[in-house]
Amino acid sequence: MRPNYEIRSGALAGFNQLVPHLGGDPSTLLARVGLPEDCMRRPDLLVPIATLCRLLNICAEELQCRDFGVRLASMQGMRMLGAVGQLLDNLDIETALAVTQRYMALHNQAEHWRMRIEGDQLIAERHDHFEAPIDARQYRELSMAACYRLMQDLAGKDVRPRMVTFRQEPAADPQRHRDFFHTEVLFGQESDRLVFDADIARRPVCPPGDSLLRYFQEFTRQLLAEHQDSVAAQVETLILQTLGAQRHSLAQVARLMGVPARTLQRRLSAEGTSFKQLVQDARMQTARWHLRSSSIDINLLSATLGYTDISAFSKAFRAIHGKSPLQWRKQQREAG
Repeated sequence: MRPNYEIRSGALAGFNQLVPHLGGDPSTLLARVGLPEDCMRRPDLLVPIATLCRLLNICAEELQCRDFGVRLASMQGMRMLGAVGQLLDNLDIETALAVTQRYMALHNQAEHWRMRIEGDQLIAERHDHFEAPIDARQYRELSMAACYRLMQDLAGKDVRPRMVTFRQEPAADPQRHRDFFHTEVLFGQESDRLVFDADIARRPVCPPGDSLLRYFQEFTRQLLAEHQDSVAAQVETLILQTLGAQRHSLAQVARLMGVPARTLQRRLSAEGTSFKQLVQDARMQTARWHLRSSSIDINLLSATLGYTDISAFSKAFRAIHGKSPLQWRKQQREAG
């Protein structure tokens, strides 16, 4: 059985603003692919990657906008990080990108990014998890362009890539891509890659502006509103949001909720649980999905979940499931 790769509806940030600008109706287009009208107000809603790709393709065709993915990305940037975006202050760019890479590994099941420094180059490279026959050209252009916007939000609007490469052929006039990325863009290459000067990695993260701060706060408020009857459910939701980025400490989650850490501990105790237990539950829930449905390396999964080493992850996983992560993955795949 093939995995049903999903992505947060937050990947469509800006959709409700861009579509009317192009003469379309967001609700009608969302309904065409079976997505709810309030999709944009629920940024943590999981959407099958095939559905999202189909939506982008319909928009590109019916709105006569062949560069729809790139245009949508121009309205994104740090918004793709959801609640985690509030927790990147006082970091340098290299550390913030490591946080982003871990976050994306767990929150976008359709792809993963590898960000690294090689000599004088900072390289951001994306890799699909899904396979054909999904027509994902618009989605890949959205993803690459959104990564560039993220880099600008983190490091400054003056940031320009040295080079941009796509494995696919362009969905629109290549000049549109050159104008957006401010550099030569090559298609039909070995990988989807953005290359920057390595010096950027030493810059401090730019503080978010008022508009971005309001977005992060509203994003978090909407997440918490979905579980307003249970503090434990609210905390678990924020742990799942921040786990991959390793920004899931009690102090950081309490900061997002706007309450003192000790107050949060008392409220969880009153509901018969603890922060430590909720972290373990979130780790195991996330580990099970990736072991069953993704090809993520066990070492990377262990580090992304916040374990000190793979032996600590294996010990914790075995204590609950009776098998090592590798044994459990093998059993699941043989059964499926």
